[in-house]
Amino acid sequence: MKKKLHIKTNKSFIKNICLCFMLGYFGMATAQSSTKPYVVMVSLDGFRWDFVKHFNLPKLTNIAQAGVQAKSMKPSYPTKTFPNHYAIVTGLYPDHHGIINNSFYDPQLEKIFSLSSDAKTDPQFYGGNPIWNVAEQQGVKTASFYWPGSDTGKKSPSIYKKYDDKVPYAVRIDTVIDWLNLPENERPHLIMLYFDEPDHTGHNFGPLSLENKKMVTKMDSVIGVLTNKLDALPIGKKINLIVVSDHGMADINDTKKVAILDYLKPNWVGYQQVINPIMSLEAKAGYKDSIAQALTKVPHIKFWAAKDLPRRLHYGSNPRVLDFVVEAKKNYSLVTNMSQIIKGGTHGYDNNNKDMHAIFFAKGPNFRIGKKIGTFQNVSVYPLIAHILGLQIEKVDGDFKEVNQMLRKE
Repeated sequence: MKKKLHIKTNKSFIKNICLCFMLGYFGMATAQSSTKPYVVMVSLDGFRWDFVKHFNLPKLTNIAQAGVQAKSMKPSYPTKTFPNHYAIVTGLYPDHHGIINNSFYDPQLEKIFSLSSDAKTDPQFYGGNPIWNVAEQQGVKTASFYWPGSDTGKKSPSIYKKYDDKVPYAVRIDTVIDWLNLPENERPHLIMLYFDEPDHTGHNFGPLSLENKKMVTKMDSVIGVLTNKLDALPIGKKINLIVVSDHGMADINDTKKVAILDYLKPNWVGYQQVINPIMSLEAKAGYKDSIAQALTKVPHIKFWAAKDLPRRLHYGSNPRVLDFVVEAKKNYSLVTNMSQIIKGGTHGYDNNNKDMHAIFFAKGPNFRIGKKIGTFQNVSVYPLIAHILGLQIEKVDGDFKEVNQMLRKE
């Protein structure tokens, strides 16, 4: 008969063993976290791809010499601010992530999204899985200073700010530096930072105006200040800095405008809002043919039924696009009436229009040095960041093959 073996346990011994294991585990986790690279991505709203050719921009030139510069970054259609900022961080075209313009009507929610209302932070409007959300789900802390779509409260970073354009740029930069000086277990490894210029100045005065030259030069200096402060951090050599824009800017003037609604009878259309140079139209029941026939007579525009938009635009399947998309031809404007004064610049045109193209500069431990690459689609920034941070992502519209040549071999 087998004897039962009795073991007298030493509770203190087991407690010490568990404590050692836990300390070892958390020490290992901290070591792993401390070796994970950092990504700081900055957006300069409305910074056209060729400003570096027209103006003297030494700080961006320095980043290109120390890292990577793309010939241009092709925005998603339409070439507007919120659709493209959100495309960059979701890897999805606007048709797929749902922010199809800066303002639109959702026929299913029966609500209007606009940048001037609380709808801007309503999570119902935002689809996709933004990169900060993916990172947070996989244990990487993130932060955002005003990146469009980051302040909904539902799919938001650990740290985020509600938009206030009165906060000085210097404060935004110093806040980012403060975040990177936090203790390791509180420190974000992915930070998004947004600046609203030179977009405003480009709109008011035109992309190559003297006023915009001064603003573009100022923004180059702002990037220089940020770069110097990042480099001076104890973790400076671990930081990957990416500088992008959402779109470019084209010249417009008061001699080239179309009062689009003058060609349509009010009882034909439902929701319609001109967001120069593009708009979506909702047709009332029975009037699609009437609208289509009327639009064929309008000069200086192109238009499509939503289902007939060119495949290359990746646009038109989302119900928020409504029934028709109207776009003014290059350098022309859509206006609500001919008394509306047009000057300066705008964006929103076909993304094949080079004036709409954006910038991409990057430097840091994961990027090659002095590397120039061709034009790529902005949705491919998403898999690029995911790769750098070691994140697992679902299939998106972006393609890592478009951007992997800019990275150092591991």
